[in-house]
Amino acid sequence: MIRSDRLLYDIAPEGFGERHCESWDTWRVRAHTMLPQFPDEVLEQWLYRHWKGVLCNWGWLDFNAMSFTKQSWSSDKVLSEICTPHDDVIDKLSRRMSNPIFQRSWLVQNMQDTGTWPVAPIVLEYERDLYATNGRVLKAPFNLLEGHHRFAYLKNLSENNEFIQDKHEIWVAKIPVH
Repeated sequence: MIRSDRLLYDIAPEGFGERHCESWDTWRVRAHTMLPQFPDEVLEQWLYRHWKGVLCNWGWLDFNAMSFTKQSWSSDKVLSEICTPHDDVIDKLSRRMSNPIFQRSWLVQNMQDTGTWPVAPIVLEYERDLYATNGRVLKAPFNLLEGHHRFAYLKNLSENNEFIQDKHEIWVAKIPVH
């Protein structure tokens, strides 16, 4: 698989993690010149907001070959088919949702009110298991790239028989096998 860490360094938001980071509107134009197939929502939610995490965790993926489709999945499909090598993190985040401090979070409140997430998470669809550079295994066919908090909160709502929508939007990223 072709690595994308050099590409990610090239499109790093100027001043990322500092007080005065490059604006989304300015960065978007620059990023689209190198990744024209990335939808704005994916660019903003994943690469712009989480650039350093994307570089560290996903820089080994071939970003130039990725294609995206926005799909609507049933709650059952979301909860049964999306995997993550970070189940420990999902479980921890899911438990946090019951904590009164986290009940004040805008995301928790939004998801309790609407029964879904405000922005579609990003899932990688792949034909076979992939081995990440950190030694973890991404189980085929669907693996969560971005949206761990949202996924955990939806899981918690479902497990506690709280209101959730029948359908949820998902960004599905595909990378062809080389």
